Amino acid sequence: MSMSHAQDVAAEVFTTSESPVIETMIDTPAFLNSATDAQRKEYIELEGNPNLTLEMKQKALYNWAQRCGNPVNGLYTMYMAEKQTLQSQEDQRMSAIVAQLSPEAQQADKHVRGITSNLNQTKKEMDTNVAKQLNKLPKKVYYELTFATQ
Repeated sequence: MSMSHAQDVAAEVFTTSESPVIETMIDTPAFLNSATDAQRKEYIELEGNPNLTLEMKQKALYNWAQRCGNPVNGLYTMYMAEKQTLQSQEDQRMSAIVAQLSPEAQQADKHVRGITSNLNQTKKEMDTNVAKQLNKLPKKVYYELTFATQ
């Protein structure tokens, strides 16, 4: 389960959600629509910075929203809460699927989730580590895990 796959799944969840906060991943979030051009530029620079660890990026974006004040901060807080809710729902859905797989595939999924839950790495490092983990798997386990979680 690579992050790109997880993101694809998350995008699918977001686009089918009835959420008033997150309509689709393609739409501009309300907090960015409420931000000034300079604030949007700063957000995009932070979000797109490949050198920040995931934890550093979370903190930087939280601080960005705080500096923006309301309505941006309030809308950002709502957006992040909804994003977390949708991620939790997706995690539960994936756990139910993985629970039906072989013990080897379950163990592989546990390793991958351990990598993706580590916020002390950059997105690129996480993707590289997931790919390394998946490449170590026997082909049978790799296919079982990747096909089951699509």
